[in-house]
Amino acid sequence: MTLPLASTITARFPLVARNRPPAIPLDVRVARLVEMAESAHRNRDFNKASVAFNGAALVASDCGDPELARTWCHRHVNLYLSQAPLNGSNVRIALETVVNLARLRIRAGDGDDAYSLLTDLYQVVHGHAPAVIDGLELRPEQLPTDPLARDQTISWLRDIMLADGTRALTVAGRWDDALAHVRRCDGIGPTLHEGRQVAVIALTMQGDRAAAAALLRETTIKQPWELVVRDLLQNWHAQTTGVDRPTDQAELLGRSLEIPSAPGLSVFRTRLCLAAIDLATEVPPAVVENTISRLVTDVLRGEDANAALDLHQHRAVGPEHHGKLMRLINASGLGIGRIPEMARDSLSSALDLAAMAIRVMPSER
Repeated sequence: MTLPLASTITARFPLVARNRPPAIPLDVRVARLVEMAESAHRNRDFNKASVAFNGAALVASDCGDPELARTWCHRHVNLYLSQAPLNGSNVRIALETVVNLARLRIRAGDGDDAYSLLTDLYQVVHGHAPAVIDGLELRPEQLPTDPLARDQTISWLRDIMLADGTRALTVAGRWDDALAHVRRCDGIGPTLHEGRQVAVIALTMQGDRAAAAALLRETTIKQPWELVVRDLLQNWHAQTTGVDRPTDQAELLGRSLEIPSAPGLSVFRTRLCLAAIDLATEVPPAVVENTISRLVTDVLRGEDANAALDLHQHRAVGPEHHGKLMRLINASGLGIGRIPEMARDSLSSALDLAAMAIRVMPSER
């Protein structure tokens, strides 16, 4: 496999089937968030209010305005920190907003800074050391005093470190560090989640072909998508090392396409199929074209502009599909550089209502 193609493949992994909010048309997203914030205000529901805050920040990020997303994240977390000490019912909401600041950096391609931010947060929670994170002053005394709540928070943050910390390192191209990280987190489980995928790729890139092959061979498969991911990695490993026979590429491409396009999984499925296309070096062009046509149809039906953007940017997607994909991308506001003024005003007013719901949340649940 040529180095550019290897770089393309590793940029898509790890591939894990987790729900991701779709980038639907912007006016629909804004209307739903406004309705959610109003409901949170009426019912004094701080959980729903926080969902509205997180959704608004994601909209800002999708529109290409990370500074506004950061501003809304800061406002959100400060609403909770101003009522410290936090308790078992609200600490994860507050800290996940800090995690979202790292995710903004991952989306921008700044994996190094994202990993540092997550590491600092972990030290506050686990190491009981104060830190200034993205300008936010976090102190151990702001966290729950109840031992059970603290232990649960640490356990939750370990999972965040494994998933998002690993992704930050792979985005930065630091595969050796990612392998060391998942080992420290005891994250190389039997199934094909982040840790095991990272280990396979890092070991292959290091030239430890036997260890990578053993991990693939001994993988426990629990979900249909894991079988496809394993075979993609097996194909990549075989093409890269010249060891073992690659999986039938056309058959693998077909199985990738048969993974259900469930709500929230459109980006995962699209990237899974694009990885299969990248590996399909011996598949007739007509088979690839048919795969692309079906992917485009499914993505347009699901109205997820993030998946549409992945397709639009791929070399195998011909110009006959670009217009339809761009209409969906434009309708979502994806990457336009800023939120349109009317949408921003609506979200700002909605967040004022959501903030009131958080301010009056009970101190104990």
